[in-house]
Amino acid sequence: MTATKPRLSGQDALKVLLAGNERFVKGQLEHPNHCEESRKRLLDGQEPIAVILTCADSRVPPVDIFDQGLGDLFILRVGGGVISDHMLGSIEYAVAHLHTPLVMVMGHSSCGAINAASRGAKAYGHMATLIPPLATALKHTMGLEGDWCDNASKLLAQATAKKIAESEPIIADLVTEGKVLVVAAYYDIATGEVSVLG
Repeated sequence: MTATKPRLSGQDALKVLLAGNERFVKGQLEHPNHCEESRKRLLDGQEPIAVILTCADSRVPPVDIFDQGLGDLFILRVGGGVISDHMLGSIEYAVAHLHTPLVMVMGHSSCGAINAASRGAKAYGHMATLIPPLATALKHTMGLEGDWCDNASKLLAQATAKKIAESEPIIADLVTEGKVLVVAAYYDIATGEVSVLG
């Protein structure tokens, strides 16, 4: 995005991402904003259209999944897509200072972190800090129809999106004012499709 383009609403930014994902699924990528001119335009600042909080999994690259380019997405990645104060602070920066209109929390299928937690795998060192939110999502989805771990990934994305939207004072205020839209989404690694979760 450049300073000469009008700012998008959260809903408009979501439409841009979903249209890009449709191109990704169909193998019709446009690879926007990957050229030298785009890179140079960003020297004076950035105006990303969306914050994406997702898993650190190498199979989940947001720029590719949404067919975006340099300066388009403000991406935060961590194992399991869990939220922390550092992540919240980064999101606050994006929505308050960069005026990013959309925050998407994106879970995904076949999440290694959630799968490991479901098996009770030993987490040592700092990895142990990822387990509590994963275990909570697994607890609340046990016995539901469908894949247990994928259900937990969806629930975790929804719970995290809710936590972000209600984070006071900065994000919650912008959500209330209609300046920021927070959504949960789910990426199916097998199909490449992103679906917005209710």
